[in-house]
Amino acid sequence: MALVLILQLLTLWPLCHTDITPSVVIIVPPALYHKPWLGAQPATVVTPGVNVTLRCRAPQPAWRFGLFKLGEISPPLFRDVSSELAEFFLEEVTPAQGGSYHCCYRRPDWRPGVWSQPSDPLELLVTDSSSSDYTRGNLVRLGLAGLVLISLGALVTFDWRSQSRAPAGVRP
Repeated sequence: MALVLILQLLTLWPLCHTDITPSVVIIVPPALYHKPWLGAQPATVVTPGVNVTLRCRAPQPAWRFGLFKLGEISPPLFRDVSSELAEFFLEEVTPAQGGSYHCCYRRPDWRPGVWSQPSDPLELLVTDSSSSDYTRGNLVRLGLAGLVLISLGALVTFDWRSQSRAPAGVRP
């Protein structure tokens, strides 16, 4: 009877220590499985259409990496590598791809669905707010160019009128 009770407790233990995301159950291991680091290249704030690489770095060689997006119902992205680093490529990002990401890793000697602690969240912001800065700068440049053209036109007109008023024998 005691053996059956122990087996039931061992079966239920992982269920009590899980982090459930849509369509994926992640069993969070003890803190000795150190969390990875997640970074973005070229930056965490980008304009639409830019290619972004999310890099997940584990503190030890890993077998599989997973990239998870907070609130996403689609399955996470996985990379099977035998190193400390996995890269996830996001081509020509759109504002819909912005959001909070984290990554985890696992090793082949760990039990199966078992993942490391999640990385700190990385907030990817895809915005075209910088385009308004370009517009403002271009408007300033156009205004200055217009002033230069008006000044040149005034100088040409002034020169033409001064030559037409001069006495007939004084003209060059």
